[in-house]
Amino acid sequence: MKQIVLSALVAIGLGGAAGAQAYQANQYDGRNVQGWSYSAQGQQAAGLPTWYPSAGNTGDGSNCNIGLSPINGTRAEYMEYFNSVSPQVFAEQLRAAGTDVVAAHSTEVIDLNGRPAMRNVLTARMNGQEFDFMIVTVSGATTMATLTCTVTQGGFLARSQAFNDFVNGMDLLTTPPR
Repeated sequence: MKQIVLSALVAIGLGGAAGAQAYQANQYDGRNVQGWSYSAQGQQAAGLPTWYPSAGNTGDGSNCNIGLSPINGTRAEYMEYFNSVSPQVFAEQLRAAGTDVVAAHSTEVIDLNGRPAMRNVLTARMNGQEFDFMIVTVSGATTMATLTCTVTQGGFLARSQAFNDFVNGMDLLTTPPR
């Protein structure tokens, strides 16, 4: 499962979701995420369905997106994988996939609306600029979701509650793992 999940995270980071929008039947519903607004322009730029703070341009580059990967897994398999990951392991996996991870801050296994999930916080460099990332990998019976929120480096603490609100507000419609 570890290789499958890593492959999915890499694919999400590199590819886009064709026809992405705020709602995809049987996948997710992000039309009513409090404090966040879906952006078709952001989706085009990121290649993934993207939301920005509803308050408008915050000047700190804040945004969140969702990626989906076809992965079959049971609750036990996800828990085994999530419990085996440390911040350093996650950072090394991303580095091996070409991401310039500057610092790995934390990894924790969480429950997201009854689903096993893993939250990672890290700093990575993109195009010479550093950004803080919160990446939440959420289990599913046949589809894994990855919710990623980003802010310019140093802005994570100020945005952490809004990022958690985004993650908690995204309605995942995929089948939970058994």
